[in-house]
Amino acid sequence: MRLFLSILLAGCAVTPAMEEGSELVILKSSPDVYQDAILSDDAPSFVESESPSVFLPGDVNFDRPERPEEEVEEVEPEPVPTLSTVQIALGWYGINGLALSHDGSTGMLGMSGGNSCEYNPGGYLSGADYTNQDCPDIPVEYDEQGRVMYLCDDDIGFWSPSYGDQHYIVPGLVAAKVTADGFVTVEDADVCQVSRRDHAGGVASVEVPSILCTNEPMISVDEVDDIIYLANGDVYAVVSDGYRRIADDAGDMVAFDAAHNAAVVAWEGDTTIGAVDNAGRLLWRSEADGAIYDLAPVGETGAVFALVYEDLAMPGSFVAFDGAQGTVWGDGIAWDGMFDFSISRDATKMITSANGAIYTYDIVIEDVE
Repeated sequence: MRLFLSILLAGCAVTPAMEEGSELVILKSSPDVYQDAILSDDAPSFVESESPSVFLPGDVNFDRPERPEEEVEEVEPEPVPTLSTVQIALGWYGINGLALSHDGSTGMLGMSGGNSCEYNPGGYLSGADYTNQDCPDIPVEYDEQGRVMYLCDDDIGFWSPSYGDQHYIVPGLVAAKVTADGFVTVEDADVCQVSRRDHAGGVASVEVPSILCTNEPMISVDEVDDIIYLANGDVYAVVSDGYRRIADDAGDMVAFDAAHNAAVVAWEGDTTIGAVDNAGRLLWRSEADGAIYDLAPVGETGAVFALVYEDLAMPGSFVAFDGAQGTVWGDGIAWDGMFDFSISRDATKMITSANGAIYTYDIVIEDVE
């Protein structure tokens, strides 16, 4: 997740104050009405045909029948699961960043002293205390092998108890994202390019428009079809041998919903949210109850969290939108002062950081009966 607001300082040695949290069940499924498209494809124009040339005897009185108006049947949205969050733990640490493992069993905090500490989502530090980068450690996300990715200028670092430290220097690094078998980078080399990289050093690059290196894009990846989505105002889909701009002026944030093959997009600070497929066809569009500041898939459940605030000085919500139709599954509290958050790949847990506190939540999803 992207870092959000400023932080307090603390180090690994601090003993946390722990508190078993109260239950937060903030959920009302409220289907949103589909609205106008983010993109406008060149839709065909429907022109009513002229009256046919039909011979009628002159003495016949003929009343032309009225064509009945065609009734447009409203399509009811499909029922969706319900989602809520329940706070289960609380710890107090000033951090530079955080990440949660795929199964939610462990996490990593980048401490204000520049080092990293393993974090038990039960609310306390555990395990390793080390330094990965010359810059202050900022953990970004875990991969499937349990390695944590760090970013520091052109240095992409990985660490895990099994693999230890690994470092990859990418000159002109603009952005990076973990994938199932490695990681993806956007870099300003001789040209702006997107590169698929593995841990053995393999690199496959695709040249993309220079604007993607001028304005840092948000990255989301379709692992199954090997499509990299980039959003920095326009939305791009990058495949192994090229790219396509699939949406113009659609948003600077993107989160791929693997269950519905939908790229959910929004502008940071705006209320509009929508989704397109990999050809750029609009799937749905809706309005949030406040400004949207981040997007993240809720694992592979079919929902995408939008971080929504009506007022940044007040608590907001993580609103779960259905990737297929935009219906809201439910929401969970997002405290004011939100700095960073991370969701486990299996969609069972989420940790967030706000005002020096680290909150752990269970994500509770109830399927449609």
